Amino acid sequence: MTATLQPEGAAVEPGCEAVAEEFARNFTDRGELGAAFALYRGGRLVVDLWGGVADSRTGRPWGRDTLQIIFSGSKGIVVTALLLLVEREQLRLDDAVARYWPEFAAAGKHGITIRQVATFTAAMPALRVSVSQDDILDARAMAALLAAQEPESDPRAHGLMYGPFTSGWIIGELVRRVDGRPLDAFFRQEIARPHGLDLHFGVPDRDLARVARTEYGTEFLAQFSGFFANADPLTRRVWSNPMPFPPHEDLWSARERLQALIPAVNVAGTARDFARLYGMLAEDAMRAPGERPHLLSRPVLDDARGVHVRATDPLIDVPMSYGGGGYRLRTQPRPGPDGVSFGHDGGGGSANQAWPRVGAGVSYVMNRLIALGPDDRRASSLLSAAASALTVHD
Repeated sequence: MTATLQPEGAAVEPGCEAVAEEFARNFTDRGELGAAFALYRGGRLVVDLWGGVADSRTGRPWGRDTLQIIFSGSKGIVVTALLLLVEREQLRLDDAVARYWPEFAAAGKHGITIRQVATFTAAMPALRVSVSQDDILDARAMAALLAAQEPESDPRAHGLMYGPFTSGWIIGELVRRVDGRPLDAFFRQEIARPHGLDLHFGVPDRDLARVARTEYGTEFLAQFSGFFANADPLTRRVWSNPMPFPPHEDLWSARERLQALIPAVNVAGTARDFARLYGMLAEDAMRAPGERPHLLSRPVLDDARGVHVRATDPLIDVPMSYGGGGYRLRTQPRPGPDGVSFGHDGGGGSANQAWPRVGAGVSYVMNRLIALGPDDRRASSLLSAAASALTVHD
């Protein structure tokens, strides 16, 4: 299946033709199934592309409003909600989690701060109690397990150690404790609805038919399983309790999972709306002090995107850099035009970023998970073309 280069309603402003060419090349040369890419700059939709197949079983085409889960790209949305509470002075990142959630102080966790949780430096990368794929659909239950457990004693966990699930459950429970609403309702009522964003922590009934069916590329599951298949107890806790990408790909398209609150991994939306959100944040990041923001003020974003930790994760041997508020900062192979991008990538290939120096937000989403790391050139090719277009036309 090849993508229509410019489907009806698509947008490609002059000077951005190379982005459309790379988007089409993803289908012809790089194994794409269905995907969308969008670029906002200065509040204007500069590139808006979609194509391919949303569901290979039925042949349903990827449409303008197809929704896609972005897996760990969700973490960037989680911390945006958290930072709105910081903006409103309802919590501070350097406060202990237990200040707002007293039960979290159990088992020696009284000193763990919100910032440590957001930046994967809290020694809480995994659940210590075995849980199933069904168990993780209950965010409150997972938060209770994390509140009761002790932090990791393994010295490797006492620096940066990324975990697929736990930060989302902890931050989600913090939002509920501070605001009174669960994270999905808080995000919907305070961010998505006021700004007209088609983004969801849990897909509503009326929108389920718009969700693309996720599937694994030929080598994806073998690569993922092999990457973490060892007897090291800590690795098994972090990456197999439960596996983020279980053997049965249909699990990610099941109604129960699409509608659950699994904050760190199952935000769904359109590329257009992810790009618009990050475009607003990019503009906010460069505002003059005191200027009214779309969402977050310059001081909050200066802290949130300033380098807080930069290290190689000892379990997966991947270099990572996180800002003080939990945004993932520019890392290869996700290029930007200025070297100061922030946002969060998602497993299997998606990319969602703010590019502050050019006032832009970009998003690439897709339903075929192909590779982990630099072997997947779909996102990097699109981002490189977009960055070049913006740089040339500055």
